[in-house]
Amino acid sequence: MTSSALFAGGLALSLAASAALPSARQGQVQVHTEDVPSEVALAGDARGWRTVESSELNEGTGPFWLRAQVEVPPREAGAPTPALALSVLGSWEAWWDGRPLGRNGRVGRTPAEEVPGRVDALLPLPPESSAPGPHVLTMRISAHRLGFQPVGTLHHLQVGEAASLARARMLGLVPALCMLGALVLMGLYHLARVRLAHGGLATLLLGVLCLAAAALVLLEAWRGLANYPYPQHAVRLRLQAAAVLAVAALLPATVHAAFGEPRRWLRWMGLGLGLLSLVFVPGFDGKNSIALGASLVVSTALAVRAWRRGEPWGALGALAGLGFAGTLYLLEPWGFSERGFFLAFGGLLLCLTAVHARQQRRQQERFESATRAAERLQLELLKRSLQPHFLMNTLGALSEWVETEPTQAVRFIEALGSVYRHLLAVSGERTIPLARELELCRAHLAVMGCRQGTAFHLETDGVDLEALVPPALLHTLLENAFSHNRYISPHTFRLQSSLVAEGARPRRRYVFLAPPGTGTRQGGGEGTGSRYLRARLEEAFPGAWRLEDGPTEDGWMTRVEVPA
Repeated sequence: MTSSALFAGGLALSLAASAALPSARQGQVQVHTEDVPSEVALAGDARGWRTVESSELNEGTGPFWLRAQVEVPPREAGAPTPALALSVLGSWEAWWDGRPLGRNGRVGRTPAEEVPGRVDALLPLPPESSAPGPHVLTMRISAHRLGFQPVGTLHHLQVGEAASLARARMLGLVPALCMLGALVLMGLYHLARVRLAHGGLATLLLGVLCLAAAALVLLEAWRGLANYPYPQHAVRLRLQAAAVLAVAALLPATVHAAFGEPRRWLRWMGLGLGLLSLVFVPGFDGKNSIALGASLVVSTALAVRAWRRGEPWGALGALAGLGFAGTLYLLEPWGFSERGFFLAFGGLLLCLTAVHARQQRRQQERFESATRAAERLQLELLKRSLQPHFLMNTLGALSEWVETEPTQAVRFIEALGSVYRHLLAVSGERTIPLARELELCRAHLAVMGCRQGTAFHLETDGVDLEALVPPALLHTLLENAFSHNRYISPHTFRLQSSLVAEGARPRRRYVFLAPPGTGTRQGGGEGTGSRYLRARLEEAFPGAWRLEDGPTEDGWMTRVEVPA
């Protein structure tokens, strides 16, 4: 009887004091930093208590006390007893209107004494103390194992029907989990294209970006799926920050690779240093928000530059996705990584995937067109090598040598056979080592030397014999030189090769110099040989080659640049 009276008295005092307590609905609570006995904390005495914003509650390791006025909403007759949903980074025990409500872990004065509680908890309220209206929630909290300095340790406090609270929590995860599956499938698809279909850098970056975004979505959903002990919250936040940095760096890199943006290393260094400087920004939310915002701004600038350079469809598709993501970001910048990210980046990556698919189709169409053109022009070159005028002159000279100079005739037959053997061997290849191309060129020079009755040489400087070039590339340049010039004395053709540093991937430059002849004009023009060169280069290095030619004091120079 005496204990019941004491409890009733304490409850009365608690309820009387509730009118003076700050309301959790207004985002305020009271704290007492001293670990006073529960009788003192529940007595309703105002001494030693101070009011703080609930979102900024952080009283260190504790133990400390918390109390607030909590409103129980009205409900229909016969409705289930409401429950209290709590999200606290720490171990705690709670009282409701002065009556023990439950505990989460075990509050301790030292780390060894404390048993970590889980981040989220759902406690049913006592039926006799769940009437609609204000009630007093009192908590004793300790947090010895946080592992970081949070902005606030009280994340959520709400009263409602237990089933509704649990359902709302799970329904909030459904869109993110659906987008998670889509992001994983897109990422695996792009990586499979890299492995099986020899996709380029843009395909690889897009696949890794999709998986990084999926990892961020999964880390956001981890709390709702696992309800882990509060010490694991620091691990999750650090992994989440790493995923955000990966996404923030990969997004502009993907846009850069997709549109072939000219490389500006100072800009990339500036972006990298900007992301590294985030370590000085307080709080995980601030770091994540600034990183994602900077990534969207840089990516938008790259897409605008691509649109101005003449990439209308692809750039507009990327800008549509970036605009959608940017709009969601501006609506809630500080909570973007937790709430709007999965929708914003899901839509953005779908747009980038569509843009990439269109670019891949156009590249494939261009490759097939170049292949057909190369095959057609290759037949024309073979026809030109077997044209009646060439055959008549060759057979005429050969018949004369057979009678007068058998040794010369044998040498000419061997040189001519070597040329056609090389042509047949490389005709079906997309690229061949430079060593094989030089063998073909020297065989051709031997044939022309026999026909002209003089000697021709090919000097090389700085060449890599293992480097890959389209078949008959230099051979065609030699044929063009003999077609446009008349050589009646010994001449030397020169090939110089060098590596050109251009961005992350160096390029190989070939400079071919044909000496001037006599009696006819120099020149290149757009004949069969030049069309063949361009078609072969496009087939071997789609959109990544350069070809320039023109007269110089030393002859006709042709410059070719291809990826190294």
